[in-house]
Amino acid sequence: MGYLENSKVIKVGAIFGSGKITPKWFIWENRKYIIQSINYVWEDRQGKEKLTNFSVSDGTNSYEITYNSHRMSWSLNKIE
Repeated sequence: MGYLENSKVIKVGAIFGSGKITPKWFIWENRKYIIQSINYVWEDRQGKEKLTNFSVSDGTNSYEITYNSHRMSWSLNKIE
């Protein structure tokens, strides 16, 4: 499927601790996806906004999700 035309706002259950974020599940279009693995994590900036990006998998598909620490919001950007 690839990059979505526009990133989608999602709800995420995550653990914040020891200076890192660990997403455990997310809800997109009323469906809950359980994150089975975190494949890669990287950080970006958009002006003063810090973005923490995650490549995650539910065991079937891979997803790219982003946490915006300035807005305290999550988005879904890519599905493979």
